[in-house]
Amino acid sequence: MDPLAPLRRTKHAAFVARKRTGRGYRRAKFATATRLFRNTGRHPWTYRPERYADTFLRHDHADGEASQLPERVFALWTGTNPLTPARARNLRRLRDEIEVPVELVTPDNVADWVLPDHLLHPAFGQLSLIHRSDYLRGYLMHHHGGGYSDIKAPVGSWRSAFAAMATEPEVWVTSFRTTDANWIGKYPGRMGRDILIRYPMMFGKSSFLMRSHTPLTAEWMDEMHRRMDAASPLLAACSAAGIYGEGADYPFGWTDLLGRVLDPLTLKYHAHVRHDDRLLLDFTDYR
Repeated sequence: MDPLAPLRRTKHAAFVARKRTGRGYRRAKFATATRLFRNTGRHPWTYRPERYADTFLRHDHADGEASQLPERVFALWTGTNPLTPARARNLRRLRDEIEVPVELVTPDNVADWVLPDHLLHPAFGQLSLIHRSDYLRGYLMHHHGGGYSDIKAPVGSWRSAFAAMATEPEVWVTSFRTTDANWIGKYPGRMGRDILIRYPMMFGKSSFLMRSHTPLTAEWMDEMHRRMDAASPLLAACSAAGIYGEGADYPFGWTDLLGRVLDPLTLKYHAHVRHDDRLLLDFTDYR
């Protein structure tokens, strides 16, 4: 019998208890924030660059290409495995119900959408499958534009949302409104507090419409590339990226290429974001 086994069990139990306590605290914190700040999205908000001078928001970029909003929606499946039955069913529903063409981008056809002068980042293949999806939705929205949807069931047609956005060139993003403070990209410090307090200004990342070649999409791509450049040695040495970044040495957190980039950019470009709950998805039974 291992004489250290009781000690190890005690240590593990303490570790589990701390994790549960931490999760409970975070759930309570964001539930409280959801109630407290529910109406802050209705209040005027002025972006002040000097407030975020020590963050990536200080970088401005507009590439000068013509911005477009083609009536087309991308969905992504970045693994080589077949769609699960639930995903296949939801893809059929997307194609049948949103009344807009849906392009499923997979490893077999992604090259069809990659521009010769704008190749994917060299570390793309070392990302987890989830982060490949995050990266590709940014790439597709910046260079091609249109819509994006997770492979989840829609709640109705997207045609009217496209039509409404087409009449407002100053609108760069349309998506459903964030209704839970826990959905945001989380940061410490001033920027994190501002995003938390103004979480109703943020937009859903699971389904949206975006014009191509806007400062928002350009800066989304720029920041993803900066983060991937910095993490490239760690990605190359990572033991397991997997689907979700399972390896203990995987360098990216869950929202590092999506919410933690787009929510700060929403603070910066909130005047160009519109909310439309016709783009909501069904978040139950989708895997």
